[in-house]
Amino acid sequence: MAVMKAKHFLPSFVKTNRHVALVGLAATLMIAGSDAAAATLSDLLEQGIYSEETKGDIDGAIRIYQEIVADNKAGQTVAAQAQYRLAVCLLKKRDQAGATAAFEKLIKDYPDEKELIAAAREYLPSEPQLLPVPWTDGEEMRMIFKFQSGFVVGASSHTVSAAEANGRRIWSVRSRTFTGAQAVSRVEVDAGTFKPIHSFWKHTLIGEAEATYLPDAAELKVKGKDETKRISLDGAVYDNEQAIQLMRRLPYGEGYKTSLRFLSSLGGMVVPVELEVTRRETLEVPAGKFDCFRVELNIGQTFWYSADAHRYLVKLEVGGAIAELAEVRRPKPGEPAALQDTKLGFSLTAPEGWTFFQREDRETKNKSQVIILDPEATALSRLAVETPDTLKPEAKQSSRAWAEMEIEDFARQLKDFQVRADSWKERTIAGRAGVSFIADCTEGKGKQLIYALYALGDPTCVVFVVKLDPQDFEAFKPKIDAVIDSFKTQ
Repeated sequence: MAVMKAKHFLPSFVKTNRHVALVGLAATLMIAGSDAAAATLSDLLEQGIYSEETKGDIDGAIRIYQEIVADNKAGQTVAAQAQYRLAVCLLKKRDQAGATAAFEKLIKDYPDEKELIAAAREYLPSEPQLLPVPWTDGEEMRMIFKFQSGFVVGASSHTVSAAEANGRRIWSVRSRTFTGAQAVSRVEVDAGTFKPIHSFWKHTLIGEAEATYLPDAAELKVKGKDETKRISLDGAVYDNEQAIQLMRRLPYGEGYKTSLRFLSSLGGMVVPVELEVTRRETLEVPAGKFDCFRVELNIGQTFWYSADAHRYLVKLEVGGAIAELAEVRRPKPGEPAALQDTKLGFSLTAPEGWTFFQREDRETKNKSQVIILDPEATALSRLAVETPDTLKPEAKQSSRAWAEMEIEDFARQLKDFQVRADSWKERTIAGRAGVSFIADCTEGKGKQLIYALYALGDPTCVVFVVKLDPQDFEAFKPKIDAVIDSFKTQ
């Protein structure tokens, strides 16, 4: 994906006339043929060119070219010429995304029209100019998501690690997002070109998909569908899940513009994106104060990248939410995830690749909530630590009484919620005598399992709640139990 040159937005008069001559020659040849329908469409093509070039009626010309392309009687050459002219007209209307799609359709649908294809490729984005990587191996950017009001709704992390696959040096680009639902992604990219090799993307509410990139195509596999979808790729196309890191490597400067194309593996489509540096701004976020390039995308998203050598993603605005850089971490290989809460005096650890997202409870300052995110987004796990004064008197009688009161809330909130009668067990958490149970419920069209643990204590009480697909529970339980067992208090 390269910087779009001026000619890509408005073809020069000389270039346009050269292709008009090609069109005219093709039309003459078609008229000389015996196919009357083709001759008529050739005449229609000439009318389109007249509307475009002489009358300046771009919209009228577009309608004519679309009519020709849609007519299944049109000869390949005439239809290809109309498709090319349609793309040029869209450029004249400054519809870069539409023009790119039209040029790509020409290349895909009319492979024998070599000269037109060569002309079309001149307008398509070529490979971008990339700066050297600005990150260190294993570097992680952690972002906090919030609404415009300032209320925190989630978090994300973005990591790049050096690796090797089949003797090939690669970067492993990983992202994790929690905003009520979870999303995880991994993209293996070539270390030299940064072109994608393979990607995996999962959203707990939408689905999961993977893409395998070949020299001129991508093979897409969506969970739940048997067939593998093949998408033809022409030119530089990147995976949507590597976008944040790819954009760190662009040579930003005042007035910088470029066009990139990203493949959405779940949607099965290539999306052209235009971006522009509109100005420099100084921002203050939880991670500090940064001088930034403000980068605006034509799809309604705005990114702020630091103007220093690190090119951190400092801020992002998308879909009414704001993400701000909270911290940059550089953990050592094999280093476990760790959380230390000084307010309520507890700690928690998890294996490398797990993530903790902590936020204060909206209703009380005597309660802390921690979202525990595993690398594969297998489960949504939550820890709540609170002082006994936050509980109702009935709940303070025993851990079992507390759990049974909570079950009433579960039953009101979750469809078909039912505790497995034989699942109750005694459980000790950081020296606190507690209980655990397993329950089933329905979420959307599928079944979910709830694994919950409650333990009263002084000065704090503890509850873990884990929600996941029932078929994943047996394999996941030892992993989350190890995290629960790591819970310590001062």
